[in-house]
Amino acid sequence: MRYKQIIFDVDDTLIDFAATEDFAFNSLFNKHHWPVSAELQRQYHAYNQGLWRDLEQGKLTYDELSEKCFRVFLKDHLNIDVDGAKTMEEYRSYFGEAHKLLPGVQDTLRFAKKKGYKLAILSNGEKFMQRHRLKLAGIYDYFDLIVTSEEAHCQKPDEHAFDYFFSRTEISPNETIFFGDGLQSDILGAEKYGFDSIWYNHRHRKNNLNLHPLFEVETYPEFVKLMQNDFKKAY
Repeated sequence: MRYKQIIFDVDDTLIDFAATEDFAFNSLFNKHHWPVSAELQRQYHAYNQGLWRDLEQGKLTYDELSEKCFRVFLKDHLNIDVDGAKTMEEYRSYFGEAHKLLPGVQDTLRFAKKKGYKLAILSNGEKFMQRHRLKLAGIYDYFDLIVTSEEAHCQKPDEHAFDYFFSRTEISPNETIFFGDGLQSDILGAEKYGFDSIWYNHRHRKNNLNLHPLFEVETYPEFVKLMQNDFKKAY
């Protein structure tokens, strides 16, 4: 086989992030009887994505993001004052219970294991939460290694996250391929570290970072076909 190990991201690669965010957002707002609308959710999503980009670029720490997120958003949009850290903790308790898989995930993981690949996870997330969600989703046992940014003490695409990951596995980067949806975190991280990646572009985004994943797919069946062909490019 061309590769021995496949690394997966979690959010919006294995587990549907949009469904997870929707569940957590509505659970939080309904619990506190705050007004909620589709437009407000859209604004929150855009705001939160911006915070995570700042985190990945080193402009914010994880604790700063946690404290700022709802404190600023609720004040700006609803003129509501909250304890930012406590509100984020409550939000994450709801987030940690959502585990809807994206279409084709389980069949693909089963196929990859039968092909003999070692499967791993490298996620920008919390150790307990990500493991808990993978268990709820019924896919935890497919993975030989699970590493989170909490354990690595840094976020993808920081090379130290990858240093930490590869210190935990005997398989080298040149025998590994990364499968993830995040251009800024997954694809950039793998490219900077010098190993191959597949961009899972199921949200139909533009490659505005001029990155060069080995392949780009929009569905899991496309990914299975790549495995069937041992990741050989058609010329």
